This record gives sequence, C-alpha cells and structure tokens, in this order.
Amino acid sequence: MKRPPWKERRRRIDLALMFCAILIVWLLWRNDDTALAQATISACFLLAGALLSVYTGAAVVDDRNIMQHMGAGAYEDGEPPA
Repeated sequence: MKRPPWKERRRRIDLALMFCAILIVWLLWRNDDTALAQATISACFLLAGALLSVYTGAAVVDDRNIMQHMGAGAYEDGEPPA
C-alpha cells in the first residue's frame, strides 16, 4: 500500500482557497453592495472554512488508517509524506 498523494491534495486545496480569496477580493474591489455579492462572499468564507476543516480532519483519519495498515514504521523512512 502506497502513502496518499498529499502533494496533490495540498495543491487542490490551495487552488480552491485561492479561488475563494480572489473572488472575495474581486467582489470587495467592485464595491458591489448587493445581496448577491454579500451572499457570495459569505459562501466563499464558509467554503474556505469547510475546506480547511475537512482537509485537517481527513489528514488525521488517513494517517490513522495508514498506521493501521502499514504499522508503526509507516513514516520512519526519514522522508515527509509526499
């Protein structure tokens, strides 16, 4: 069993968070004071919070599962998980 591709997961999370940040900054820069803009900004903040929560929670669960399947020496090769 190979370790999970954390590099790819981080890249996807980073892209999603950057999308949220760019959308928030763009909407604030436009100074569009509509209900749709406010709802979009709120949704972006909620999405970013959910992404970070799921990302950290999934890391804990995945590391626990890796340790169960590969044993305690799963991360002892001196390299950080890729």
